[in-house]
Order: sequence, then C-alpha cells, then structure tokens
Amino acid sequence: MPNPLNPPAGCTFHPRCPHANARCKTERPAMLRLHGIEVACHAVEEGRI
Repeated sequence: MPNPLNPPAGCTFHPRCPHANARCKTERPAMLRLHGIEVACHAVEEGRI
C-alpha cells in the first residue's frame, strides 16, 4: 500500500497494478467516464484493458 503522506509519483496504484507501464510511473491519469463509471487509468484510456 502506498504511504498516503508520501504517495508515489504518477498513478498512485502503479507499484501494485499488473497493467502499469512507464507512463503510469510519471503521469497521473485523468478521470474518465465510461458507461456511467468513473475511472482514472491510463490502461483503460489506451484500450489495454
């Protein structure tokens, strides 16, 4: 679990996400609305999952 007082750069979940790539380590994903669900994930945005 990331430290809430010192979260990692980029996406907070990249250290434990099986879909993370280099972009996730440096760039925080924007919130997207897909089919009525809000998600902030580069993999979803890129169509990888």
